[in-house]
Amino acid sequence: MSPRPLLLKRLTYPRLVAVDVLLSGTLVVFGRPADAHLGRSGLSPQLFYVLLTVSAGSVAIRRLRPLVALGMSLAGFLGLAPYGFVKFALIPVALALYLVAVARPRRAAVGGLIAAELLAGFGYALAGPAGSHASLSFGAAWRDLWFGQSTVLLAFWATGFMLRTQREYERGLHAQAERRAQARIDEALHTVTQERMRIARELHDVVAHSMSVIAVQAGVGHHVIGVRPEESAKALAAIETTSRAALREMRGLLGVLREETPEETAEEFLATPGLADLALLAERTGRAGLRVELRFKGEPWDLPPAMDLAGYRIAQEALTNVVKHAGTDQARVQIVYGRGEVEIEVTDDGVGRGAAVVTGGHGLVGMRERVALYGGEFAAGPRPLGGFRVWARLPARNDAG
Repeated sequence: MSPRPLLLKRLTYPRLVAVDVLLSGTLVVFGRPADAHLGRSGLSPQLFYVLLTVSAGSVAIRRLRPLVALGMSLAGFLGLAPYGFVKFALIPVALALYLVAVARPRRAAVGGLIAAELLAGFGYALAGPAGSHASLSFGAAWRDLWFGQSTVLLAFWATGFMLRTQREYERGLHAQAERRAQARIDEALHTVTQERMRIARELHDVVAHSMSVIAVQAGVGHHVIGVRPEESAKALAAIETTSRAALREMRGLLGVLREETPEETAEEFLATPGLADLALLAERTGRAGLRVELRFKGEPWDLPPAMDLAGYRIAQEALTNVVKHAGTDQARVQIVYGRGEVEIEVTDDGVGRGAAVVTGGHGLVGMRERVALYGGEFAAGPRPLGGFRVWARLPARNDAG
């Protein structure tokens, strides 16, 4: 959806009403005919201004009460038409009809158009070829004039109706996007629940099995430690092997539980990721609807495994925040390898300041803690021209060891 023009952004509803009031006053001022013309029409000045006020006043309330405004404009038109003031009196009718087409239900909008066209024709018939109010005239001149002016009314109505159709279409797209987003959230929550249930079952099986083996071997070792030391040594070796394997499996399972991206599999978490795996992360993020531009600068070199993992997690968490809070479908990740340090920068063109507020609770805190662990530098905040930026520098040599 294209952004609204700056002028329309500034014209809020109260300001649009104020513009209509100003336009109504302008019609009253410029609607006054010459004294000679008013005298020839046979209409008293007092009655003329009453009818003109009713006709022009409909423009002032057309956004508040479109159908009432259309009725007022038609009443003023029918009152002025027999005296020859048809063209000017039709302007408020057209302006009110436009708002009826924009704001009222389709049936009411079509009904308003039909009523306006018929009553406009009746008003031109009252006006007659010479503007006399003494008799009705349905001659060729009246038909030609009515056809021309009815086309004007139809054009105003069609413009409003097209605007209404466009707004309904945009609202439909927005509602559809919200439904899809909610469906993705529901699916993700369902996936998380299913994955955690599976992991809980596996964790139970691992712990129960391993602890049973350890208990049995500990009992054997306790009974034979005095008479058969070699059997006791085998039991202790089995306890060591089983406990290490159980701890390794538990770490892998708990690692999955700590992640916030349920579409990733347990096998992917068992291997320690690093900055070299960001291409795979960008691909997975792209499947979630966020296009990631990944750039590497400098000559890559091998980071310590823990620091490599920290850099990966920082980029991952920053992209997660973009997906959840930035309201954009593009992000950029830049990795700069320097002499003894590496910089990670993640930027987007989303809402910026809103992301800073929302993610300040946990995401940014976690990234800051990872950087502080290695004595690095961290910065995060809105960009001057919009969007959000996360930047971290991890030094390869630090006192933290």
